[in-house]
Amino acid sequence: MTTAVLQEIYRHGIFFLSDNADYSYAAVCLADGLNQLGIPIRSNISYHEPLISDFAFSASPPAESSSIGLVVLDLTETLPLHNQIVRFSAPHPRTVVLCMHDNAGEICFPDHYAFCSHENRFRAIAGNRIPIAFGISSAMLQHSQKMLTNQTARCPDFLAGFRPSESQSLRASLDLSFVPLLMQHFNVNKTLTGTERWGEDYYRFLSAHTGCLAYGGYYGQNLLNNPWFHFVEPLSSFLQQVTWQRDTAVLRWDSWRFWESLVFGCATVHLDFEQYGFSLPVLPVNWEHYIGIRLEHLKEDVERIHDERQRLPEIGRAGREWAIRHYSPTAIAQRFINDIQGIFSPQHSCQARS
Repeated sequence: MTTAVLQEIYRHGIFFLSDNADYSYAAVCLADGLNQLGIPIRSNISYHEPLISDFAFSASPPAESSSIGLVVLDLTETLPLHNQIVRFSAPHPRTVVLCMHDNAGEICFPDHYAFCSHENRFRAIAGNRIPIAFGISSAMLQHSQKMLTNQTARCPDFLAGFRPSESQSLRASLDLSFVPLLMQHFNVNKTLTGTERWGEDYYRFLSAHTGCLAYGGYYGQNLLNNPWFHFVEPLSSFLQQVTWQRDTAVLRWDSWRFWESLVFGCATVHLDFEQYGFSLPVLPVNWEHYIGIRLEHLKEDVERIHDERQRLPEIGRAGREWAIRHYSPTAIAQRFINDIQGIFSPQHSCQARS
């Protein structure tokens, strides 16, 4: 980033523009981190969710473009959210999109830089997309620090308290295949706690278990292999913007459960990120920061978990350290600023126009 643009952002701040009556979890964590870095945060609405962060958005009056350093458009509700190509007029010359909606992988932003969750390198959507992650909130980090400081010995069980949900075919298939194998060696606790997403009871449950099943997502396929979908609009137009390296990929794989499990020090089980193409700015290392299982080798992976059960606490600790280092609010914010630096540098702009 040129010094001038960086100075503009620090002088005038970043304006978060919500399309709804609230902000997404990702927007709150990002704004929290940017605020901690000393960057002024402005917004079009007031919003505070204490279960995510102490940081609160405070509505600002409309301002001239010259007094705004950058606009982050947080998309959650009003735009089409399924198999759509989305175009709109940018409210500021320096505008980026933030989208952590479950259907982020079903939207194409051809004209704007978009920070999107759930990215998969085996299914590339046209446009300038930058992978993001749900990450760790300040409140989640504070709760984990308090509970782990006062922690007694963990039970050796795995936690699997998934609430029934749509578009979670991966969980359903692993319930039928992986969990029965795991239960031959470990107790799997399927108890649901409370009604809140980020409640004390749930956090206490996480901190009391050695392992946690944290996988999620659904199986997506290249629908253009079926000629019928070539004539279904607007789906067909969207599908033309998607490039598949494999005919089947795991989509919507990012989840709070993964990050909650990591920050509370559980040995966290998901699919192998590298093998299944999950895109993150910084990837965890399998069997160092988490346990990445493989659909075609589930029995072998369960046997390894059993054989190396003494390593589970070590993996839990390493996963927590990795998650905090790379996905705390300040880490996310600093990486965001580095990305903005690349996007709005004069050299990058010239390359984009050529």
